[in-house]
Amino acid sequence: MKGYAKPLCEFIEGHKIQFVIPVYQRNYDWLTDNCDQLFSDLVKLNLSNRSSHFFGSIVTSSADSGYNRLVIDGQQRLTTISLLLLAGIKAVRDKALEISDEARLEEAYEVFLKAKFCNSERKVKLVPIENDRIAYDKIFNGEDGFEESSKVIRNYRHFYNKLTKKPQQLSFDQLLDAIERLQIISIELDADDDAQLIFESLNSTGLALTEADKIRNYLLMSLNPEEQRECFRNYWQKIEAATKNEPTKFLRDYLTVKQQLQRPVRLGNIYFEWKKYMEGRDRRCELVEMLEYAHYYKQVTDAKLSSSRLSEKMRHICNIETDVTNVFFIQFLKYASSNNIPEDEIYKVIDLVENYLARRIVCNMPGNALTQVFCALHKDVLRSIEEYNNANIPIYNTYSEILAYHIMRRDGNYQIPRDLQFVESIRTRDAYHMLKPFQVFLFERLENSVHGEYNDVVSDMRNKNATIEHIMPQTLNGDWKSMLGDQYEDIKEQYLHTFANLTLTGINSELSNKAFEIKRDGQTIGGVVHPGYKNSKYRLTRSVTFCDKWTEVELENRCAEIVDSFLRLYPLPTTSFKPLQKPVEEISLEEETFSPTNRLLKGFRLLGNEYVETTWKDMLLRVVGIVAERYADIVDNLYDAEGYFWSEKKADIRYCTQIAPGKYLWTSMDNKNKLRCLRFLFDKCDIAESELVMMLEPIKE
Repeated sequence: MKGYAKPLCEFIEGHKIQFVIPVYQRNYDWLTDNCDQLFSDLVKLNLSNRSSHFFGSIVTSSADSGYNRLVIDGQQRLTTISLLLLAGIKAVRDKALEISDEARLEEAYEVFLKAKFCNSERKVKLVPIENDRIAYDKIFNGEDGFEESSKVIRNYRHFYNKLTKKPQQLSFDQLLDAIERLQIISIELDADDDAQLIFESLNSTGLALTEADKIRNYLLMSLNPEEQRECFRNYWQKIEAATKNEPTKFLRDYLTVKQQLQRPVRLGNIYFEWKKYMEGRDRRCELVEMLEYAHYYKQVTDAKLSSSRLSEKMRHICNIETDVTNVFFIQFLKYASSNNIPEDEIYKVIDLVENYLARRIVCNMPGNALTQVFCALHKDVLRSIEEYNNANIPIYNTYSEILAYHIMRRDGNYQIPRDLQFVESIRTRDAYHMLKPFQVFLFERLENSVHGEYNDVVSDMRNKNATIEHIMPQTLNGDWKSMLGDQYEDIKEQYLHTFANLTLTGINSELSNKAFEIKRDGQTIGGVVHPGYKNSKYRLTRSVTFCDKWTEVELENRCAEIVDSFLRLYPLPTTSFKPLQKPVEEISLEEETFSPTNRLLKGFRLLGNEYVETTWKDMLLRVVGIVAERYADIVDNLYDAEGYFWSEKKADIRYCTQIAPGKYLWTSMDNKNKLRCLRFLFDKCDIAESELVMMLEPIKE
């Protein structure tokens, strides 16, 4: 590796040289703020007496046996300078920018933009990646029909506007002179330099690469240029298209599935985990498999399945705007395709997941608690099938029936609410202040809960053509108080924000606090007709128009109707599946309602390894020891800061057990609190509770 300080113009000059942006690099991505900073620096440089201005480092390696250089780092700056010069040239030709001698245009072309003696048919010095190159060449050749979404086009126009805006800050001569005073560090890599390692170091600061950028570079950088182009076009570009050019979350889900993790990798750690995962793996083979999984990811996130019926069902879940179910559905849809699972069965599985989510949303249960559940559900179903197969016992239950069992068996933070809790929440939940995606999801389902005419509530609400409105208004005037009676305050407090008192409407807010009859029938105010509920296209609203008044009786009747609709949409799942009796009962730490009282421990499984401790205290100490060894930095910070971990200075040795020199754990507590201690530890270390499975003596009937 050789490094030199030199002017940018000297670095880039040469009629044969081309600067090739490798396909594994990200698209040109400078923001207009970055462009403004560069322009401001050039203006200041022009006004100063300084002979140079440092413009950063540019790292290149040999692209072939000729003159061309691969740009390992610095493509953003090279592209931006080229766009600035092209914008200046266009402004001069449009008579919108001053120039002393038009020969300076040719100077800009010759030094910075052209490679007229290069080996390629394309005689342009900069060779961006494919999508950027199309836009760049249109600018270079003075063509029309620009792709507005391209950042190449956007920044080119931005520079054109800055150069031509009055009063002008730079003439073309001043612009070119300032650019020629830019100084860089040119780093040229040798054949034995680790380009990937250097790339990572150089991109640890500045405009951050996404985790997907790093993974793309990792996968492609070690290949020769021809293999890079082939793999980029045949696999990576298609993966980007399947993920709407945002592959980072897909890569997180892919890692979770491939490594059978109990909890997805944190977004900021994906590249680190990816490198560990890829040890010993063939990169081309991995790209082939990634593209296959991206196909199912697209089906899930775009709600585009094999039939319109399945797509519509998946779209309900997409309306919730959660990615917590993606890991499950990617695995299930791949499994369904490989095993020719019929459409009706796929529909039932999607419906079960929707039911699980809907009941929890209505009951205001946290969605993030389900992350590890959906990482485990597909494995749970396959494990149940495998247990029957291993025992040579025929299994007559379908995938959806087994899935229903594994959803129904979960409790505590992970349970599906039963009818008593579900109905009570429908009656009392503050639906007006719930998250917007939840409102969109639930009100669309309520509106279209019966077959017949369909109203696109989702589009209407997102486009603000429909809003959720209180029937009984938030501010009660005399008419409303009189109609509601002496208990109007209690009625308002009980019903105001509940489903019973909310409806969909696109009517004018002029009527929002008017009397019920006016809201129902509409009113002409100042010659302008303000339609009421009777003019609404929504069934949820039209049902209100059959009422002569709006009192507690009507609210209770509507509440009962909505309860019936929700129970019809989301009946509590039932299943005939029963797991095989095991010689040892297995209970996961995630099952919060489990009581260890009077239960005999036979051992435990942690992170895939089995241990034989048979007392709850020994299990606690062993688990803490294993976790402390893996996550030393996190666990060290718990001492004396929380109620379970103590240093020698503060520990009460009557109640604590030494677990390391100078470190103690509170152990004088009942077995339930020992499990609470482990849940606390797992939460701090971001370990899925399902990673700890306790093996117990089965309860004898």
